[in-house]
Formats: sequence, structure tokens, C-alpha cells
Amino acid sequence: MPLSKETILHISRLVKLDLTAGRQGAEAETEIAGFTGRMNLLVEYLDILKQADTDGVEPLYSPMSRTAPPAPDEPDKNYATAADALARREQMLKNAPEQANGFFVVPKIL
Repeated sequence: MPLSKETILHISRLVKLDLTAGRQGAEAETEIAGFTGRMNLLVEYLDILKQADTDGVEPLYSPMSRTAPPAPDEPDKNYATAADALARREQMLKNAPEQANGFFVVPKIL
């Protein structure tokens, strides 16, 4: 069942997605029509997948089926004084591969 333009606009409002993003008139309608077409292709593909016979197919193994034990919920030391805070910063930075002015140095990502 194809999705109508109204359904697409309703869904976009629910997820707070601006399909027109500053476009007006015919340009906005073209964008909405294109998005509607892409969503209908996705729905058609899902309908094809629904037709697959999965009877007797065992679930795949997932390494995430086991959960890690929770860490103990213990309060951290209270570093109330400036000297304590400075000592903690130095302790954290001593294992940093690179540091400058009391901060970690990380590569720029553009």
C-alpha cells in the first residue's frame, strides 16, 4: 500500500523533520514528492521481505546476548580543595600520550 503525501507530511511532523527546509512553492512540492517516492520504495522492499519463508530458521548468534556485570556504585573521592583537584588532573594526564597546559591534546577532525 503506497504512502500518500498527507501520510508522509504527518509522519514528518511527528518526527519533527522539515522536508522542505526553506524551499517554497514548486521546489518544496518536488522535494516532498521525491521523499514520498523514496519512502514508497522502502515500503515496497519491506513487503518483499515479509514474503520470505522464515519457518524453521534459527535466530543468529549475537555476541551482545550476554550482559556485562554492572560496575559497583561507589562514590568517588571528593576533591573539594584546589590542591586535590590539581592532583587529580595531574593523575589523569600522566597517562595521556600528549598534553598541553593541563589539557589532553587530540588531533583536529575536520
